[in-house]
This record gives sequence, C-alpha cells and structure tokens, in this order.
Amino acid sequence: YPIPPAAQYLGTALQFFQLFMLACVFLGDTIWNFVPFVDRPPGWYYGIKENGMAAVIVVFLVVPTLVQNMTTSGAFEIVMDDGIVLYSKLHSGRMPNGNDIIEAMAKVGMKMVSAEQ
Repeated sequence: YPIPPAAQYLGTALQFFQLFMLACVFLGDTIWNFVPFVDRPPGWYYGIKENGMAAVIVVFLVVPTLVQNMTTSGAFEIVMDDGIVLYSKLHSGRMPNGNDIIEAMAKVGMKMVSAEQ
C-alpha cells in the first residue's frame, strides 16, 4: 500500500535532517568546514551545542518517530499465496484477534490441529 508522494518526500527530508543533525552532534564545529558558502557556524548551532542532550533526544527519538508516522500506511494484511485476502485491517478498521485469524483460515479450508496430537 503506497504512501502519498508528499508524505514520502517529507519523510525523506526528515531523514536528511536527522543525518545532518547527527553530524552536527558528533562532528561538532568541523562539520561547517564541509558546508559550502558557510564561513562560521550559524547562531542556531550554538543553541544546539549548549543543549546537547535535548538535541540527541530530538535526533534519536523525535525525528525517527515523525518519519515512521509519515511513511506508515496502517495496513495489516494476511494474504494467501494465490492472492486471497484472509484479513485486512484497512477493510475491517481494526487489528485481528486470534479468533478472526482462525475463522478466516477456516473459510479457505485450513484446519486447526491441536498440539496434543
């Protein structure tokens, strides 16, 4: 289930932002030697440098959560090899429980075998 192109582009942009922020956190002031047309670090960089722990939390926790939420379709599908859909979260609006899965498999002719046999 493809995600909308706008969400895909924004997710990719956030991933690049995350990589840049990681470089800022771990490389320090030397990262600015590799950025063209920049002779010294910008003002916001010093704010990040003073609040290093907050920057690490944003880079490692907040940004990955945003990227995942933007690129997740919410689909959970159980499909047979021949394309028969046994269960669809998109269709039902909820995750299946054990009975839902057993009933769906029984409809296509699968039988449950007990562990005692």
